[in-house]
Amino acid sequence: MNPSTNSADTEAAAAAWFAKRESGDWNAADQAQLEEWLDSSTACRIAFIRIVTAWERSGRLNALGAGVPPRTIPPRGTWSFGPSPKMPSSGAAQKPLKGAADPEIDVAPSMADIPDVRALSRPQFRRSMRAIAALLVVATTVGAVWHLSKGHADSYRTQIGAITTVPLSDGSKVTLNTDSQIHVELNPTMRRIKLDQGEAFFEVAKDAARSFVVDIADKRVVAVGTKFSVRRDNNDIRVLVTEGRVRIERRGISSEAVQTQLTAGSEARTAQAAILVDQPAPAQVEQLLSWRTGYIMFRDTALADAVADFNRYTARKIVIEDPAIAGIRIGGNFRSDDADAFLWLLQSGFPINVEPRGDRIILTKR
Repeated sequence: MNPSTNSADTEAAAAAWFAKRESGDWNAADQAQLEEWLDSSTACRIAFIRIVTAWERSGRLNALGAGVPPRTIPPRGTWSFGPSPKMPSSGAAQKPLKGAADPEIDVAPSMADIPDVRALSRPQFRRSMRAIAALLVVATTVGAVWHLSKGHADSYRTQIGAITTVPLSDGSKVTLNTDSQIHVELNPTMRRIKLDQGEAFFEVAKDAARSFVVDIADKRVVAVGTKFSVRRDNNDIRVLVTEGRVRIERRGISSEAVQTQLTAGSEARTAQAAILVDQPAPAQVEQLLSWRTGYIMFRDTALADAVADFNRYTARKIVIEDPAIAGIRIGGNFRSDDADAFLWLLQSGFPINVEPRGDRIILTKR
């Protein structure tokens, strides 16, 4: 079970390690291999903590579901878990996990039927672990999609921490990231989206008679049938094309000299009048678009940049008060709605002190 940069593979490997550890056939050599795997990346450690947490909590769902009719999911927020128990040891002594805080996990009531691990045969245990892994994937997906507020017929906006997909009448789809807003204008001769703020991923239905135009300040991104993302930072943009091709223009200027063509796999950033084009590696593309699955991915990322990313998803802002820690490099996959996991990692794995102060969370060197 080798480390993987793919979050789904990492979750599956964590579930396999946990299943093997709890199956009763565990020795010191297995424990050493597990610890080596946990130490291989922050993502591995967090995934294993998430699996253990889900298993521990599943044993309490029968009591929590008392009085709830069968096949009825209680309203969000009506289940309250207390502090998570310590991780159980099995076989050799366990090494404390330096990972994420116990994340909030929403699971379906059917998990209440999962029996105690020690009462399961190995085939039954493996089936149960696959069920838990599937539920974790569902929980991540559900946690990623929150609220969509529609101001009027052609205006869509997500709240802070929300991610959602808007189907358009022409067959296109727009996925909005946290705190984003668009205005949509579709008619028989044109398809125009105004990105007022935030970030969006566009899956454009082919229509040779109507180009698909995204307006941002004095710039526009033009496509016919393609897939691409646009992130707005004030009046500058960052465009990543995953399929087809797009054209970046300055509005009101028709000269080809000020147009930039982007093909699949290309990324462009604007800096006022300049446009910088790059060809990011596949791992970088995955990282840049991971928000669509409800995750934020960091690969050797400076703490200052990681904090800036997380602050897009939370109203309670994280502040680096000590510049000495701003350049610390971190890595891992985190749920965008679970800043507590990120902060736990900083507190546990780095010389960083995490201190809540009112509506802010202050980071200083420890």
